[in-house]
Amino acid sequence: MFEEIRGLGLLLGAVLKPAYAGKAKDIVRAAEQSGLMLLIAGPDVIRFAPALNISAEEAEEGLRRLDAAVGAFVAAHPPAFMERTA
Repeated sequence: MFEEIRGLGLLLGAVLKPAYAGKAKDIVRAAEQSGLMLLIAGPDVIRFAPALNISAEEAEEGLRRLDAAVGAFVAAHPPAFMERTA
């Protein structure tokens, strides 16, 4: 799903692969439904900007929620190349 991760420290941007181009807002909405707040940095980049005092446990929980949200999004919106082969 992600082509590149860029940033420094806790401020990261995840660039979507071309198959998901323009879907950053939709993925952020899916994350919100999992109780995770993300930001959009353009139509193809999801931005992570947690509090600087986040604990390791909170970060792990956030990653679990992100994994669940991304999994649900991909299941509901398979990339275009998968739709052509189905």
